[in-house]
Amino acid sequence: MIVASVLRSGGDFEPKHVYALQKMCAKYLPPHEFVCLSDVDLECKTIPLLHDWEGWWAKMELFRLPSALYFDLDTVLTGDCTAIIEAAKQHDFVIMRDVYRGQYNPKAMQSSMMYWSKPVELYKKFADLQMYAAGGDQTYIEHHMKGRVTYWQDICDGIVSFKADVLPNGLDDAKVVIFHGKPRPWEQTRILYEIG
Repeated sequence: MIVASVLRSGGDFEPKHVYALQKMCAKYLPPHEFVCLSDVDLECKTIPLLHDWEGWWAKMELFRLPSALYFDLDTVLTGDCTAIIEAAKQHDFVIMRDVYRGQYNPKAMQSSMMYWSKPVELYKKFADLQMYAAGGDQTYIEHHMKGRVTYWQDICDGIVSFKADVLPNGLDDAKVVIFHGKPRPWEQTRILYEIG
């Protein structure tokens, strides 16, 4: 299994955040190959980004990979994720239901954590047209994958939002904590986040 991340230079994230995620994956995931798609020289297996797509749009290059488990760099793994991965393997494409929009639209998608088991056409479609959408990559994915996804929240427990779940309720039995926006994992003290 490939575990993928993306680091586009010029934003909030640096190589040290790639290495922090790599370390958490080594501790909490079944055997895998960790890769990062990036325009930066890294001390881990790196796949060069082919385009100058800014910010979250660089994530569209993930879909050059025929299959992968993907985490945003501001994801924190806190426990054994074997059951989560096994649940995902039963499906073609797994994505999060948007933490906020999902409350009134159960088909709303959030691209913080994704799994796909076979090639999807998202990269080629975006490369051909470069149709940027308000709401970013997850809105684009939501439009093109409508009706063809499974949501993490429907197949497993243990994936939570820092802001919507951990802050009001505590960590409980969370295995994966999704940080979306501020604060970043290194800007808070509720959950251990180690760099280096």
